[in-house]
Amino acid sequence: MLTVKFMLIKAQTLTYDFFIATSLLLLLLIATFFLFYYKIENIEEEKEKSEMVNVLIYASDIWFKEGYPKYWNVDNVIEIGLSNNNQINTTKVRLMEEMGYQRLASLLSLGTFNVNYFVYLQNGSLIYSFPSLFYEKAKNVVVLERITIWNNSVVKVRTLVWQKA
Repeated sequence: MLTVKFMLIKAQTLTYDFFIATSLLLLLLIATFFLFYYKIENIEEEKEKSEMVNVLIYASDIWFKEGYPKYWNVDNVIEIGLSNNNQINTTKVRLMEEMGYQRLASLLSLGTFNVNYFVYLQNGSLIYSFPSLFYEKAKNVVVLERITIWNNSVVKVRTLVWQKA
């Protein structure tokens, strides 16, 4: 009789409690995985935005520095700068156009980013833009507006940095 009693008390390993605990553990692991994936994605986006802002500031700075050599030309430019004597040098602006967008992008180390420049008078009328790139399919755009002097007039320089979609 004793042996029969032991047989009736035999433990079952696959109970409802086991299935519920396993299901909860799997749900918890899946939720943790998605949370980490979301955080990693946000970190990557923040890193990309930070890089774009750094490129934007660097690309905008060309309007406020002289470059190297101080009076560079298309053949000897090492660092691009468009100003002399605290105002925009229109000869350097013309030389920037002559060198073309690809050379400018190389000097600015744009990488996967693109840049556009717009210069406006105080009344808002556009007096200059470079290059004539279209950015209708841009996925990330950052803008910086700065004030400077062009031909003895105060102007607003708008710099756009963007990526193709």
